[in-house]
Amino acid sequence: MWIKALTPEMQAQVEQRILAHAAKILPEKAEQIRVRFKSDQSDYCYIDADEGKGLPLTHLCRLGWRGNLESWDLAFYTYSNERYQSCVYGTGEPLGTPEEALQVGIVYLR
Repeated sequence: MWIKALTPEMQAQVEQRILAHAAKILPEKAEQIRVRFKSDQSDYCYIDADEGKGLPLTHLCRLGWRGNLESWDLAFYTYSNERYQSCVYGTGEPLGTPEEALQVGIVYLR
């Protein structure tokens, strides 16, 4: 089902999915994962890691809303350019799930 607007309820659902997946794949770092949206109606979901100790957030990746909770585009944060760069998922596909996006983004945490 394709939905135009990403509602606050859907944002909360996406955040829960990402954090639950983090708890499975990165149990020691799961509490450090932060999920944010720039506003209630943002088309982008940002996944960051908070390593504490006064350090800035580590930007991992950005998901782009495409009208379906199972199909998001992905941009990887490039520290060399300090911006998000479109990329494909580990499957080679241009769209994927929030959980698959976390799998790409955690490269900075390994």
